[in-house]
Amino acid sequence: MNNETKYIKDIDKLVPRPDIALEVLQMAYDNQVSIPAMALKIEMDPNLTANMLRLANSAYFGHMREITSVKDIIIRLGLETVKIIAITGASAGLMRSPQQAYSLEPGSLWHHSHATAVLSSVIAKYARVEDTGSIYTASLLHDIGKVILNRPLQIAISNNKGLGKKFNSLLELEQYLLGTDHAKTGMALLQKWGLPDNVTLPVGFHHNVNCKEARLLHVKIVSLSNFLVESIGIRSVVPDNFIFNVQEFIDQNQQLPDVPNFQNNMEKIIDEFFCQFNETANLAN
Repeated sequence: MNNETKYIKDIDKLVPRPDIALEVLQMAYDNQVSIPAMALKIEMDPNLTANMLRLANSAYFGHMREITSVKDIIIRLGLETVKIIAITGASAGLMRSPQQAYSLEPGSLWHHSHATAVLSSVIAKYARVEDTGSIYTASLLHDIGKVILNRPLQIAISNNKGLGKKFNSLLELEQYLLGTDHAKTGMALLQKWGLPDNVTLPVGFHHNVNCKEARLLHVKIVSLSNFLVESIGIRSVVPDNFIFNVQEFIDQNQQLPDVPNFQNNMEKIIDEFFCQFNETANLAN
């Protein structure tokens, strides 16, 4: 048994599996999916249904006529949007709790994860990626391993107060104390939940730029989005007077992942991101 398996063995007791949302995602990846069957599946979860209708009717999706049914969501917004709305509605509850071992207050992990997902979608659009839904999902769930490792890491830190060792990164600390890290553990969980490689691999390798998986475009986009959101410093809704200097960021970060059309369009990408994030940050509350 590897270390990731050990930590996710009984995870359903700690992190409730969002069964309906995951089944909806799997149905959305099926080219032969029946719209009535998918609508029926979504409607089995009243909370998910309510969240999806609220998100679908938000200004973010920009529809003039009110969407009043799940079937409307699927027909009028399409399967890619259904993936995004379903996983957003399901993930908010998983990641709103405080993660004390990571010094994350209530809601901080959710805001960071949601910001990363919104930004990755904008970057993917400019990179002309067709499967933006899987990039959004991977970005939204890229730090779910922190939810799993929070308690074990708290205990390990408490038991090693006199360690006196310096660590260059959070992953080094996790590896030293737990024998794994939040990225690998998150990937193991999502594999257990049956999500596809184009979701699980970016989660598992978004911190690792030296592996063969880091050459995959999905991994590059999630890694870049995570780094950018960390650089911006999002822990809640961005204030209206917030300023992010794009050129200064580029000048200070010369080793960014090679994502098509990113550097030449970075100002547009950041402007679109701020607009979309502020519109959607509280929609899944």
